[in-house]
Amino acid sequence: MNESDAKEGVAFPLHWTAHRAIENPARSAIVIAIIILFAFFAAIFMDSLMWGIICVLVLFLGLIRYFAPTQYAADSTGISEKFLGTGRTASWRMFRRAVVVQNDVLLSPYAKKTFLDRFRAWQVHAPNEEVAQLIAKIVKEKAGTSNS
Repeated sequence: MNESDAKEGVAFPLHWTAHRAIENPARSAIVIAIIILFAFFAAIFMDSLMWGIICVLVLFLGLIRYFAPTQYAADSTGISEKFLGTGRTASWRMFRRAVVVQNDVLLSPYAKKTFLDRFRAWQVHAPNEEVAQLIAKIVKEKAGTSNS
């Protein structure tokens, strides 16, 4: 961390929890209503309550990143993520590109956009835009390239 980071009011180490379902209650209500609606139609059309339950399970598990909290920690050496008891850690040098959209940061190991970003990149939900910009700035400095 350098002096300009301290002036922005953001200092390492950072620890935060992102829980999108709690942060967006209106969107969460819509998502839950859609899941219930699809489960209802699955149960009716398949003529079995079991298919409705399977539909709820499949849709909920497909959206588990939205419904369950994710814990993040960042310091001057790298970033770590804990989700449902599993974790991963990476050095800032692993990333070549950071794309910021509001509070979300896509950390990619590739310098240019590629379809492999879906599988290798990290999607980080920062607590605010200042932290997101700081993460992008650090990736840019460590990678030595310009970021998109």
